[in-house]
Amino acid sequence: MNDYKLAISDIEKGVFHSFYLLSGTEEFFIKRLVKLLVDKIVTEESKNFDYFVLYGKETTVNNLIEVARRFPLVSKYNLIIVKEAQYIDKGLDDLAKYVENSSQRSIIVFCYMNKVFDKRKKLYKSAFKYGKILEFKKLYEYQLPQFISELSNSMSLVISPSNSKFLADSVGSDLSVIEKGLNKIKLAIKEKKEITADIIESQIGFSKDFNNFELQNEIGLKNFSKAFHIIRYLSNNSKKYPIVLTLSVMHSFFQKVLIFHCFNNPLKEAPSKLSINPFFIKQYTIASNNYSIKQCEDALSIIYESDLKIKGINSSGFNHYELLKEVLLKIMSL
Repeated sequence: MNDYKLAISDIEKGVFHSFYLLSGTEEFFIKRLVKLLVDKIVTEESKNFDYFVLYGKETTVNNLIEVARRFPLVSKYNLIIVKEAQYIDKGLDDLAKYVENSSQRSIIVFCYMNKVFDKRKKLYKSAFKYGKILEFKKLYEYQLPQFISELSNSMSLVISPSNSKFLADSVGSDLSVIEKGLNKIKLAIKEKKEITADIIESQIGFSKDFNNFELQNEIGLKNFSKAFHIIRYLSNNSKKYPIVLTLSVMHSFFQKVLIFHCFNNPLKEAPSKLSINPFFIKQYTIASNNYSIKQCEDALSIIYESDLKIKGINSSGFNHYELLKEVLLKIMSL
């Protein structure tokens, strides 16, 4: 991300490279960098003469080089955006030769989407030496709050770390959806600058689908904030996620964590004896560290008592959300 920030800083200062090789699985940053270049270079007068958008499926390297060799008519530079460049599979060595002796009056932005460009190719080596290479990977979940905070700051908005996480939990990992959400919030709050949890809930709601197994995971992590957020979603979608099913998943989870405590070699024993994928061993390891045997037993009792309330035993009725909240509070306080 530091290379991306430096590239953005250079563009804002009017420092350009004649060839940009942009690749990776995160389209958001590629599109944002392209937009910044267009905003910085293309004017109303030049867009019909010195601005070109080519598509990998429809163009060739020879055509690209021919456009790049022409002299700009109005602007200082020709700006050539090559979208879906991953579909160009012929002539890349010729493009590498062009990059080594490129026109200083043309800027090519080669957008190689959905995967990282092969570092063994001549074009990569030429771009590394004579142009600018940027690779963008999908952000991990733990990186989203920081991304939201930085994006908010760039929009003159203030958001706390907890609310950044709350927004990420609400929206998910699609960065373009996050950006749209922040734009919507900015329009709604007008003069106010701080983004609160109430504003997020009123303007964004739940853009991400949650399920019982995500709730199970957050309970295992003792992540109250996200678990609380998920039960609100499940309660608002009670037909799809009936409370009986939610309690059943929670009950099964704590049963397995209880048994997990008894294994001498969890990595070897747990997959077969608990019928779980080895991938989830880490989840159960964390949960067993957060909940002792006694706490697992208490959690099972809490869930059992709630199940009785649903069936009308020792209770005249229940509210889906209030009952799940009660269960969550009791378990999280163990």
